[in-house]
Amino acid sequence: MRLAFHGHACVRLDHAGTALVIDPGTLSRSVDALDGATGVFITHDHPDHVDVDVVVPALWAHPSLEVFAAGPAADVLHTAGAPGERVHAVEPGQSLTFGAAHVVVGGGAHALIHPKIPRAVNVTYLVELGGRVIYHPGDSFDLPDRDVDVLLVPVSGPWMKLGEAIDYAASSSAPYVVPVHDALLSEVGHAMAQRQLATAALAGEHDYRRLAVGQTLRL
Repeated sequence: MRLAFHGHACVRLDHAGTALVIDPGTLSRSVDALDGATGVFITHDHPDHVDVDVVVPALWAHPSLEVFAAGPAADVLHTAGAPGERVHAVEPGQSLTFGAAHVVVGGGAHALIHPKIPRAVNVTYLVELGGRVIYHPGDSFDLPDRDVDVLLVPVSGPWMKLGEAIDYAASSSAPYVVPVHDALLSEVGHAMAQRQLATAALAGEHDYRRLAVGQTLRL
């Protein structure tokens, strides 16, 4: 199984003809991520997690492509002219089989940005593919309810602080921690995040694997 990072919150998982893209947003190389994809999974409707101007044309260009998204994100795509029969709203608690992948939907709410800002609907995805388990929390620190091989950890955003990312990584026994949601970080910020999250005494024993855009992790 191959995990590829396409910038910010976007990852692609490939195995045995199944190619799943999670959160192809405006801060990601979404066109590259969707090239040859079979399925798209969207955690919530913020533009940095769903680039409508890329996803909708991709759906029309590739009749076999399907999208699974939190309800408001599905609504955004429908409003933008996506083919309705291939955009599926999902809710926490659902279990899906798509190609060679088994996907469990969790979560429910975006992390709090500010009490005066309404919280978006945010779902999480636990993906089992090729004998490996990967967990994408979207914009939350919701933990998976089972052991995973790769925990994707947000490291920057208006709704979080680095200490929360450290605690999140420390709460999981995942062998690999891959930082995501990082578009706001400079190289100085990346170095600070790596220094803290790669310290076992703080964040636990794991392989902290920062991926450059386009780089892959083979599992």
